[in-house]
Amino acid sequence: MADKLQKDFLSLKEKCAALDKKGYVIRDKGSIEEYFKISLMKMLIYISTLDERITKNETEFISSALGIGLNTNDTSELTRIKKMITPDSITDSLQRVVKVFIDAQSDGEDADYKAINTFVNDLGVGFMAADGAADDRETAFLSRLVYRLRVFGESYVRGIKNSGGLKSRPAPAKEKAETAAKADNDKKAEPEKKEEDSSTLEELLEKLDTLIGLMSVKQEVYSLANLIKVRKLREERGFKQPEMSLHLVFTGNPGTGKTTVARLLAKIYHRLGAVREDNFVEVDRSGLVSNFIGHTAIKTREVCESALGGVLFIDEAYALTNKTGQNDYGIEAVNTLLKFMEDNRGDIVVICAGYTDLMEEFLNSNPGLRSRFNRFIEFQDYTANELRQMFELYLRQYSLKAGEGVLEYVEGFFEERIKNKTEYFANGRDARNFFEKALSNQADRLADVGEMTDDELMTLTVDDVKGVEL
Repeated sequence: MADKLQKDFLSLKEKCAALDKKGYVIRDKGSIEEYFKISLMKMLIYISTLDERITKNETEFISSALGIGLNTNDTSELTRIKKMITPDSITDSLQRVVKVFIDAQSDGEDADYKAINTFVNDLGVGFMAADGAADDRETAFLSRLVYRLRVFGESYVRGIKNSGGLKSRPAPAKEKAETAAKADNDKKAEPEKKEEDSSTLEELLEKLDTLIGLMSVKQEVYSLANLIKVRKLREERGFKQPEMSLHLVFTGNPGTGKTTVARLLAKIYHRLGAVREDNFVEVDRSGLVSNFIGHTAIKTREVCESALGGVLFIDEAYALTNKTGQNDYGIEAVNTLLKFMEDNRGDIVVICAGYTDLMEEFLNSNPGLRSRFNRFIEFQDYTANELRQMFELYLRQYSLKAGEGVLEYVEGFFEERIKNKTEYFANGRDARNFFEKALSNQADRLADVGEMTDDELMTLTVDDVKGVEL
């Protein structure tokens, strides 16, 4: 067990013991310290049995990490323990520990519940790395578990805040990350201007957490990050690992956050050491294809070279292959891209994005595409409630507030828009456009007002939102 992991576990045990002494309890479950340790043991045993076996390396890890001995020769005992464990029971157990930490923190105690989330993830990754065999089911389970703990913690904290509690407030990255929840920006055909970003891996994952909706997308990113961590640890321990492609296909409708997530994922890849540069280049067909013979290959190669060492994001990638005109050079761009990826294997990650059906046609257009892009992340359309949350986010960003009935009207507007969805429905971009038009309506309404209070100036009324058309 790594020294840092051991140190973090001892620190959490000490905090659990301190809470025990001060009278905090988990219902009738006895010692918090012991309950936490048993919950972690159940988590590790469940992970180990996802591949229908538990190895000597795994039992030695459990013994070393938690001080709990397991006899791998006693298969009946292991079978009995396994039958008692389910993903929901593990989640419930760890959520109870998180709840106690938040309760204690609201009383001013030193009990940062986020340390539990981080430790559970790090412990699971270290455990999976103890054995040479890889299994995607393991990383998928761990990622879902940690995500559920994060969501539970944030929700419980909000409840305490709303009731006036939480004296010792956690320091989430939410405030500085809220701007990351904006919908995709306009396309760019050149590398973005580089800005210094000292965010840690954990801070980047917290930024991902703050994005509205995207539950399944977040779980996929957590799982991918954990898989990379596990592979690196296994390689350090001398286990031979099969080749892994980090190239991805993002599928979904416009405005569902594909570009926003791609930017964050590029930074996550860099923090994990999966790419050597914090470099993200965004492009679409127009940035790769030329109208002149011989220029497309040059143009595509230049873009690829600008992304070398980092991540190249190709939005609406299907546009490269769905045109059949005699003088279309999209296929030439694809062939150039594939050759560059092969020549620079391991030194560039390509993420292609677009509508689900059209991306299938894109991948089927060239066997080389299908063989290189075998990981998919689906971005679902936003719900009316999520679009309302985006509207509220824009209000906060501009220090505005909603008058009586405004938020209810906004959610109802989007419920109707989703129910009668047309090809012009743009998800997050609709939320942004709705807000901007409401702001314009407010300006028109206030133009003829003489003296006005700050409250009037900073409040959107029902009349402002009822006049919005998309």
